[in-house]
Amino acid sequence: MSSSVTTFKRPSKTNANNSIREEESTSKGSFDSDRQQKPQFRDERFRRMELMIEFTNLRNPKHCPSGVYVMPSAEFYVWYGVVFVHKGYYKGGIFQFKIDIPKDYPDIAPVIVFPSSTINNQGLFHPLVHPETGEFSLTQQFKDWAPHKYYIFHILHYIKKSFKKSVLDNLLEQDCLGVDAYKFYNKDIKTFTKMASQSAKFSRSDTVLFDNNSDANPIQFSHLGPEKLDELKTFMNPPKVEKEKERPSFFFLAEHFLHPLCLLF
Repeated sequence: MSSSVTTFKRPSKTNANNSIREEESTSKGSFDSDRQQKPQFRDERFRRMELMIEFTNLRNPKHCPSGVYVMPSAEFYVWYGVVFVHKGYYKGGIFQFKIDIPKDYPDIAPVIVFPSSTINNQGLFHPLVHPETGEFSLTQQFKDWAPHKYYIFHILHYIKKSFKKSVLDNLLEQDCLGVDAYKFYNKDIKTFTKMASQSAKFSRSDTVLFDNNSDANPIQFSHLGPEKLDELKTFMNPPKVEKEKERPSFFFLAEHFLHPLCLLF
């Protein structure tokens, strides 16, 4: 946090005594400003607390868009997410991404990355995604990024909308990291449709979806056997006649999603 020098504007007409007091105030303010910085209220603990509040608020349906799931790592300055796309060019896609949160957030925006390994080592074919690094461009939507004006949930909504035609139609080339994808979308929509569909297909393939090599990622996908699938269906739609019967255990799902939270509280 940068320090500022306290100064007072000298009026055009004043008596000698007022002038002296004014000069003393000016010099004292400058001296104090040079000698000590303003108190650093936004320390590490305060920033972590702000992030924890942001994450907790994602339970609000208006904050976290449907089809998007996010979990923080133990380090907490890295969040992992996945977006399920149900319509459009990327229909059927299950795209995993990572949110790198800088230590001076919210003064600086987070960095969103779609790992290349999730799309058969080729990168997500999308106008806003760099084909090699996987970085997701935020510049067009958040040119005027400012603390307490935008939050991570705004970024999550933009990620979800970025797969929709309404956003793709209005992208500017200067803000796109996937230049080839941008050009194909505007000049050869057939090829773009094919590439986007291919990206969606790769994202849900077994080799990609169940590649759980990253221990830091709390979102892990695994095959659901017939017995567990039936148990889940029963839990979601319990028999109406047997109301008193205890519902099937669902801890086989909860332990994967709630355990990381236990590390934070």
